[in-house]
Amino acid sequence: MEFSSDIGAVQRRMAQTQEGVGRRKATFEALNISAGQHILDLGCGGGHLLKDLALSVGVNGHVVGLDPSDKQIEAAQEYCKGLDNVSFNLDSAVKLSFEDNAFDAVASIQVLEYVKDVDSALAEISRVIKPGGRLATVSVLWDHWRFHGPDPALNDRMHEAFKAHCFHQMLPLEMPKKLERHGFIGAQCTPMGFLNNSLHHNSFAYLASTLLTHFAEGQGISKEDTERWRKELDESEREGRFGFVSVPVLTTAIAK
Repeated sequence: MEFSSDIGAVQRRMAQTQEGVGRRKATFEALNISAGQHILDLGCGGGHLLKDLALSVGVNGHVVGLDPSDKQIEAAQEYCKGLDNVSFNLDSAVKLSFEDNAFDAVASIQVLEYVKDVDSALAEISRVIKPGGRLATVSVLWDHWRFHGPDPALNDRMHEAFKAHCFHQMLPLEMPKKLERHGFIGAQCTPMGFLNNSLHHNSFAYLASTLLTHFAEGQGISKEDTERWRKELDESEREGRFGFVSVPVLTTAIAK
């Protein structure tokens, strides 16, 4: 998915919702951070986790925020302004410019499903993380990311169009074996599913509906149909039958 200024802003708002905060907290805790560590945030987005990491490792530690979008990097730089132990990188996830064993831990929140050659990305993560280092990554079970309420036929078309937004629809199911092949041990998957029954303007569902609308129009669904879908979402909420479900999964592992 390309992060234009508008879509990047939506993504950063999603990271600030209660669900985004909870996902970030779980990732942070899984890293078992100590002062003085060097940590890579692979796909740092607007820098929300990056700032937490930088404050935690302290002046003797260092964190690197990597993201392929210069717009996201600019937002992260602004969010982390004043922190001297943060640097930024535009590397590709499948070709990192860091030395071997450069990091004590690697975090990656909702990034790997967007990397076509995810095995090459995991190989690079394995290369740059120290033995005993912790990996904490979040990916979504996209088959279960779904709005409920609009006309079923139109709703199915919208969700079918959205499948093209990432390469791996059900990556968490494959991660334990992939990590084992790339030199990690102790892989564990923890589902963090949630349900929204409201479309208030700071809900994950409201922001996700904006994202889905934008992408569906890019996939050829007419503006008339996307506007009808949004209207039917609102109607279903008023009638008490709206729902949005997502199942992010935290996968953790330790480098050999």
